[in-house]
Amino acid sequence: MKHLLFLLLIILNFGAFTQNKNVLFIGNSYTHYNNMPKLFERIAKANNQTVYADSIAVSGSTLKQHAERPSTYAKMKKKPWNIVVIQGFSREFAQDSSVIMTETIPYVRQLIDSVRTFSPCAQIYFYMTWGYKEGFVEQEENNTYDKMQARILNGYKLLQNEFGYPIVPVGLVWKDIRENHPEINLYEEDNQHPNFNGSYTIATTFYTAFFNKTSNGEFSPLKLNQSWKPTLISTASKIIRDNYSYFKLDSLMHPMPAVPPIMDFTIREHWTNISIQNKTKYYNSIMWDFGDGSVSKKYHPKHYYEKNGTYTVTLTVVRDCHEFVLTKKITVSHSDKYATSNPKKKKS
Repeated sequence: MKHLLFLLLIILNFGAFTQNKNVLFIGNSYTHYNNMPKLFERIAKANNQTVYADSIAVSGSTLKQHAERPSTYAKMKKKPWNIVVIQGFSREFAQDSSVIMTETIPYVRQLIDSVRTFSPCAQIYFYMTWGYKEGFVEQEENNTYDKMQARILNGYKLLQNEFGYPIVPVGLVWKDIRENHPEINLYEEDNQHPNFNGSYTIATTFYTAFFNKTSNGEFSPLKLNQSWKPTLISTASKIIRDNYSYFKLDSLMHPMPAVPPIMDFTIREHWTNISIQNKTKYYNSIMWDFGDGSVSKKYHPKHYYEKNGTYTVTLTVVRDCHEFVLTKKITVSHSDKYATSNPKKKKS
C-alpha cells in the first residue's frame, strides 16, 4: 500500500559538532577559577547551542599529574565527550623545548590515547594560557610578561606540531586586551589567576573557537564589568578570526567518509501502530526518534503511539564520526486504520 510520507531534510553534522555537545576541560586553577566551564556552558546556551560542560581541574596540576591520577580517567569514562580541552600548568609550556619534549609530551600522549579510547570521535583542543602580569621573576627567561607569553606561545605550538590538534589561543586574547585596553584588568590580586572578567574572556574565547561565531553577549552575569563586556567579546572574536588557520581551528579531525551512508526507510501504520522497513546501508550506529519522546536502536523498529496526531520520525546514523539525519512525517489515528495513506474525507 502506498503511503504519503513527506521527506523533510538530510543534515550532516561534522565530527564533534553534533547538536548536543559534551565538553570536558582537563586543567587546573586556570580552568576552574570562577567555574569557567559553566560560564562557557551558559554563553553557549544563550547563543542557542545545547552544551554540557564538565571538568577535571585540580589546582597546580601538571599534565604529568593528570596522567597519573585515576580520577582523570574516571571523568573521561563518564560520558561520550564531543570535545576535550587539555590545559597545562601555568609554567609548564614556558620551558625550553627540550624540557617540554621530555617532561610533558609523553603524558600528553597518554592523555590523548585515553581520550581516543573512551571517546573516539572527540575533537581535542589545546588551551593556550597567558603569562603572569609581571612575569615569573624567579626565572630570567620568564621574568617579564612579554617573555613568558612568547615562551608559552612557542610551547603550545610545539605541542600542536607534535600532535596536530587545534589551539584555542586564550593567551593571545589576553595579550591583545593588555596592550590595547590597559584599563581592563583580567588578573586576580596574585597577578596570575583570572578574575571574573578574565574567566568570562576565557569562556567567550572557547565559544568563538568551537562554533566560529561571535557571542551575542546575552549572558551577562552580575559579577561581570558590563562596560568591558563588548570589548572582551569583540577581542576574542578578532583573535580567533585572524588566527583561525594558524592555530588549525579550521581543521576537521575526522574527514568525511569516502562512502557516505545510503539512507532510506518506509513506514507502515496500522491505527496508532507503526512498523519501519529500514533500507539504510553503510553506517556504524543507528538511532530512531519517533517524535513522542521514544527512541530505539533496532534496525527495523516498531512503535505504538498513545495519542492521535502527526509525528516526525527521525533516523540518525553515524559513520566515521559524522552524523547523518533523515526525517519523515507520519499521521496516526485510533479511529483510522491507515491515517496517513487513507485520510478521512470531509462530509459535504
